[in-house]
Parts: sequence; structure tokens; C-alpha cells
Amino acid sequence: IVEPFTAHYVFALGVARTKLFVVCEPGTQHMEALFKVVYELYTDYVLKNPFYEMEMPIRFGLFDINLTQAVQKDRVALLGR
Repeated sequence: IVEPFTAHYVFALGVARTKLFVVCEPGTQHMEALFKVVYELYTDYVLKNPFYEMEMPIRFGLFDINLTQAVQKDRVALLGR
């Protein structure tokens, strides 16, 4: 779902009672690709974790680290910094 919300767009996906979303400015490139990476990280580091139960807060160091790296990589690709 892509919804215009004031001056931003919200990309959202509901995954088994968990909602993932990315907020960005209109015209921002590659958000769908970034969203796919976020979803893949969620499935790899959260859903495959045997200690995670649905509706628990997501507090996994490897997920956080890889998510930060993915966002920074995307930012560098977009802004050149």
C-alpha cells in the first residue's frame, strides 16, 4: 500500500499482525527496493528466531545492525554521501 500522507508517502505491509512501514518524501527513489530489503531482514532475523513470538517487540541486535546498514547503504546510493 502506498498512501500520500501530508508531504510524505507511507509504504506499509502487514505481516501476520505485524506492520512494517517506511515513511519518505514524495519522489524518493528506490523505496520499494528498500522496503523489500527490510521485509527480508524481518523474515531472516525475526521470524526465523526460535525465541521470537508474534506481537513481541522486535529487539534483536543483528536485525538492528543489518537494518541500519541497509538504510545507510540506500542513503549513500541516493545522496552520494
